[in-house]
Amino acid sequence: MTVLTMTPEQVLSAYWERGKLPIDPEVIAKKAGLRVEDMDPFRENEEQNAIGAYWPPEKGKPAVIEIDRDEPINRVRFTLAHELGHHFLGHNEKMHRDTTKQFNIYNFDPRESAANNFAAKILMPAQYVKVLIENKKIVDLKELAKIFRVSEVAMKIRLENLNYIKP
Repeated sequence: MTVLTMTPEQVLSAYWERGKLPIDPEVIAKKAGLRVEDMDPFRENEEQNAIGAYWPPEKGKPAVIEIDRDEPINRVRFTLAHELGHHFLGHNEKMHRDTTKQFNIYNFDPRESAANNFAAKILMPAQYVKVLIENKKIVDLKELAKIFRVSEVAMKIRLENLNYIKP
């Protein structure tokens, strides 16, 4: 089964109600036909301390995202969006099991970096950020992070990437 690659903007257009915040990556996953399951903490795996995993579709079965729901809610949301990135970017030749090290801005694995970028664009779309900052005049980092239900670190990086603040 081949996964159609899509940009974050295309994914939001296809699977999310325009203008509604915060964006729920689990709703998007389910609408896109992916299964979202709780991670089995007792499964033997090659990567201990995994917080998320993506299993590509195979033999007529849907793709599966596994998530550790014991993590803080902002991390769970970002991890779900990150795993959606693996799916919609076509990273489907093998299972991806992600630990906290994959969510570091200094991670130079191009697929992990791309999935992180995808997650940021899903959870904090540029046009939504622009409306809040330029039209609604909401410029407080903590308030923006709360509205988008992301960490302050993730919000700061997104604002830097959108040139609203300097690194």
